[in-house]
Amino acid sequence: ENPQDLAFDTTLESGVRIGNGNDLREHVTIHRSTSEEGWTSIGNDNFLMTGSHLGHDVTIGNQNVIANNCLLGGHVLVENNTFLGGGAAFHQFIHVGELSMTHGNSPISKDIPPYCIVSQRNRLVGLNFVGLRRAGMDPETRTEIKRAYRAAFRSQLPLAETLVKMRQEQWGPSARHFLQALANPSRKGVCFPKPGREAS
Repeated sequence: ENPQDLAFDTTLESGVRIGNGNDLREHVTIHRSTSEEGWTSIGNDNFLMTGSHLGHDVTIGNQNVIANNCLLGGHVLVENNTFLGGGAAFHQFIHVGELSMTHGNSPISKDIPPYCIVSQRNRLVGLNFVGLRRAGMDPETRTEIKRAYRAAFRSQLPLAETLVKMRQEQWGPSARHFLQALANPSRKGVCFPKPGREAS
């Protein structure tokens, strides 16, 4: 479909790319890019449930579950193996990190770091340990991610200063991916936990 953009030129050549093994259920809507020769892109083996919507220039990775009536604004980037709860709404230009989970009916206007659970409005509530285990992540990696989460959000310093110190340590690939998402967010910023709340 054409994007919902009042300034869109319908003669512009753009499109939608959909990979293999995707399940798109009833009333799913996907809008093409607003850029000349641009693409809205869906990877492989995703499950888009009834009524979910992908705005223009959205990029979806692989093996994501997007539940009923989820709404993704333009230019949202979703990595791999996420679960987006029913009725959740995602503001344009944000990033949704891999193996994260969003509770249903949550309005999200900031980035969701990898491996995290988000609820309500932009509120981190911990790490997605069940999802990490189901994905086959080994206990040592899960423990390191937990340590990185606590170090990043428990510090009394501003996050930017905390991350500078943390980069001086040695981290495995998954923890580095988590820290890089915090250090290089979209222009919308990153979701944070409620003060005093840590990964369990």
